[in-house]
Amino acid sequence: MPTISVTRRQFAGQPILLIRRRLARSELRAMLGECFGTLFGHGHKAGLPIAGWPVARYLSVGPGLWTVEAAMPLAAAASGEGEMEPGALPAGTVAVGIHAGAYEQLPETYAAIEKWMADNGVRAGGAPWESYVTDPGQHPDPADWKTEVYWPLAE
Repeated sequence: MPTISVTRRQFAGQPILLIRRRLARSELRAMLGECFGTLFGHGHKAGLPIAGWPVARYLSVGPGLWTVEAAMPLAAAASGEGEMEPGALPAGTVAVGIHAGAYEQLPETYAAIEKWMADNGVRAGGAPWESYVTDPGQHPDPADWKTEVYWPLAE
């Protein structure tokens, strides 16, 4: 099973620089690759205080188009440029699922988090996001990939 654990945590919040797109699910991988390259390339060139792994936040999903933000976490807020906008991952209580394996199996981790929420009597309180701990370019075997899934909880 790809879900290693689901726990409750306090998240301090974090500034991000993001690119938001509306797209079909089939376009997700290409969009994230393009946007992460743009964000992290800009971050390195501009000397921004990058503070973590690439993030994808899912503002809306459905059978048609999705609204997704590709983001670069920062230690301090930064100005946007072009389609890059400043933003923040919200502070508060989150459910965190640790996922091991291929991205195609992430829906199983989301289902495990939803079951954990139901079992613990809590509700979702915002858009979930994924933090990609492992770089597939450095670790090409999906069995080695680790992703943290954060889901804000209603207070």
